[in-house]
This record gives sequence, C-alpha cells and structure tokens, in this order.
Amino acid sequence: MQNTIPSKQVLLKTFLTGLRRRNITNKGMTLLERKRAIKFSADLAMASVRKEAKWSNALMADLSRKFQRKTVLPSKHRHVVFRGNKVSTHKRGAKQRRAAKATAIAKCIIRKREQVLRRLVPGGKCMDECTLLDETLDYLQLLKAQVDVMRLLVKALE
Repeated sequence: MQNTIPSKQVLLKTFLTGLRRRNITNKGMTLLERKRAIKFSADLAMASVRKEAKWSNALMADLSRKFQRKTVLPSKHRHVVFRGNKVSTHKRGAKQRRAAKATAIAKCIIRKREQVLRRLVPGGKCMDECTLLDETLDYLQLLKAQVDVMRLLVKALE
C-alpha cells in the first residue's frame, strides 16, 4: 500500500475532466443518466489516480466492460449463506463445548465478513487475506478523498 494519498486537486481535476467528457450539462439527460455519468467519472478518476493498486486495475476493467456495453447494469446481489460448522461435543466438558462452539461461530462470522469485503473492494475476489486488507485500506483512503472532493465541488456550486 502506498503511504501518500494523491492530492485531492489531482482527483478533482480528473473527476471534472471525466464529467466534461460525459457531457453532464446536457439538458436532455435524465436523472438516471446523470447519476451514472457522475458515478462513472468518479470511479474512473479514483482508478486513474492510483494505477498501481490491484483494486484500481479491477475497477478499470469493470468500467471498460460497462463502457463497451454503453449501459451500466446493476450488480447481481448474491446472498451470503451462513452455515455453521458442526462441533463434535463428545468427551468434552461443558466449558470446552461452549468454547469450541464460540470459536466455530467466530470463524463463520469472520468468513462471512471477509466474503462481504471481497465483494465491496474491486478485484477482492482474487486476493489473499493480507492483500485484501492492504488494498481495502488503500481503497478506503481514496474513497474518503473522493467524498471530500465532491463535498468541495457541491459547496463551490452552491
């Protein structure tokens, strides 16, 4: 993970360039088309600022697929199935059974949260756990910078 966050000015410049290219000021655009254009421009700005990150490459690939289709389809919602591990309880005391059950539940919860995180971070499905956490931190830092830039933009337009 890179320690320096790219300048918000660079992110803003890239975002505004993307908005101009998507012709966001067109009066004939519907609200949904504007929303998609803004999201596309924001994602493209984020991915182009941090080119060396794995999530950035995955986001760029996803954007290029969506751009080629000319429509942005909603992502398919996959439900995480929670399946608890069966804990063998024979020849154990009550404390050991509770501890084993608590451990199994904790492992299931961690696995479930990891699956959710893999879906949230672009390219997370093909990363190991350490890389996933590293890329998630990087991705969140840039998302925060993106939110700050958009707030500044809204404040300037008011």
